[in-house]
Amino acid sequence: MFLGAWGGKPMKASFKTVVVCCVLTAGVSIVPVKAWAWPGEVFAQFLDQGRWSEKADDNIEGENLSSDLIKRIVTDYRAQPNDRDAQIELGLLALAMGIGEWGVADPAGLPPDPAHKNWKSDTGPDSGKHLMSYGVGGVGLSHADQGDLRDFIRFVAGTDLVSSEHRDALLRLAVPTVYKKSVGVYDQLRAAGVCPSKQFDNDLKGEKFNHFNVSHRKEYCAKYANTSLQASDWRIFRTWIRIALRTKLGQERLVAQWMKDYWFKSLERVPGGAGQIEEVLVNVRVRNSFPVVADKALKRPASDPKGRIQRELDAYGAHSRKTLRRRCGIMLRPVVLYRHFAGEPQLTGIQCPQ
Repeated sequence: MFLGAWGGKPMKASFKTVVVCCVLTAGVSIVPVKAWAWPGEVFAQFLDQGRWSEKADDNIEGENLSSDLIKRIVTDYRAQPNDRDAQIELGLLALAMGIGEWGVADPAGLPPDPAHKNWKSDTGPDSGKHLMSYGVGGVGLSHADQGDLRDFIRFVAGTDLVSSEHRDALLRLAVPTVYKKSVGVYDQLRAAGVCPSKQFDNDLKGEKFNHFNVSHRKEYCAKYANTSLQASDWRIFRTWIRIALRTKLGQERLVAQWMKDYWFKSLERVPGGAGQIEEVLVNVRVRNSFPVVADKALKRPASDPKGRIQRELDAYGAHSRKTLRRRCGIMLRPVVLYRHFAGEPQLTGIQCPQ
């Protein structure tokens, strides 16, 4: 279907530290917490188009980026591919479009949508990813749900957002031994709150939780049951996580963690040459789900841009064909948009499973 040329290996990026703090509470040593400097104007537009605000809740759907913002992101990157800010901007596009399943607000003049949805957002109560996600699936646009979530909990506890009388209780939720290793951290917390008959509709300050009320099944409750967690833990978690997500610092911290864990690893590991950055845009989606698969994909033969994309999809499909079938078109959206605004011809012949 698509793809294009870009030469040169991006240099390894390093984040600029703005704030560093260290807290020791409840017997848990909090590693230094960093707030990153970001490309301010683009990130501000990104948050605005994701409908974020200091009063937002996890009940937003249908997020879209504007064509103008996407064009600026691609143009900035093409002009300075080794610039840290330009790399971060492109990472935002990959995260929102290829992983978050956002759409394009004004699709007139764009090439055909590889997801066959006329560039409409595919986000909803139980699909896609949201800046304010905390009620189902994970936290934030990256849906932090494992070690990254425990790190974020520690970060939040180390800020002045959390009242001192609740800090220990929140920090306990970052302790690895509280959780079963066989299943995800986030869903163990959620199951503790949504499965019991006694539930909390308001946070610790009395404000109602207005996140999506996504139903759950008995199988879900059985799989993620954890006797170390109570409904009150889910309330504590939601209270302070929502407050943190309502700050730009919290949003920056989550996206910075995703950039470090996924985006910059793909930038560093995908080999240079024609089609490199287009492959990065797909490889990072594979990495977001299955890091080992993302690295294995790069060992498959590929002689041109189209082959680069196909080897990523094939590796993903070999691991989970059902998941690839559902996500393939969405995964290709950033590639199509990148090539369109870079003035490159679209690729043809890339195969998604039917």
